[in-house]
Amino acid sequence: MDKKIAVFDLDGTLLDAYDAIAKTLNFSLKKLGYPPVPYEVVRGSVGGGDANLAGKFVKKDDVTPLISLYRENHIGFLDGNVKLLDGCEELLTFLKRQNLKVGVATNRAKFSVSTLLSKLNIRQYFDIIVTADDVENSKPHPDMLVKIMNFFGVQSRGEIFYVGDMDIDYFTGKNAGIDTYIVTTGSSLKKDMEKLEGIRLFDNLMELKGYLEDKL
Repeated sequence: MDKKIAVFDLDGTLLDAYDAIAKTLNFSLKKLGYPPVPYEVVRGSVGGGDANLAGKFVKKDDVTPLISLYRENHIGFLDGNVKLLDGCEELLTFLKRQNLKVGVATNRAKFSVSTLLSKLNIRQYFDIIVTADDVENSKPHPDMLVKIMNFFGVQSRGEIFYVGDMDIDYFTGKNAGIDTYIVTTGSSLKKDMEKLEGIRLFDNLMELKGYLEDKL
């Protein structure tokens, strides 16, 4: 395996911010007069970015106001409501020791990403961060991965791999034509993802690290 670049999704892959997302969403919904959404429903709805999330729970005229409220308040809900997933720092440290470049490709809006990574003290691991605001088309379009490949001057798609937690990540990697690994720690259910052709699933980041230690 001649890999030079590793790219990661954030939510559900490297970190757990579902509490922060659910609390921000329900705070914002309450402001607009909507009932709260159960945590598990929110968790299963994450992955397409905050604009997509908002559209699932309010009528069309309230989507823009909900997005505004969400973005105004989300940073405040990050304190105490986010954590790294097990094995995150161990895996990132291993990859850097192998001299791989490491990037992020997230459907999160740019406003929250730097704050989130700084609060979790992992910003220093990443050579490039691409958010939904940095491309014309968010995932599952391959734009983010193509942008990262262009940034590093990738000569062959065999040089790069992508790690996510959802079916949307599987299709993003497939659309980009690069090796993709899925950890079952996020929004998509393992039993559903097992049905996807050729998918490579790992129960957690430490299992993925063990696989990569044998390959890199």
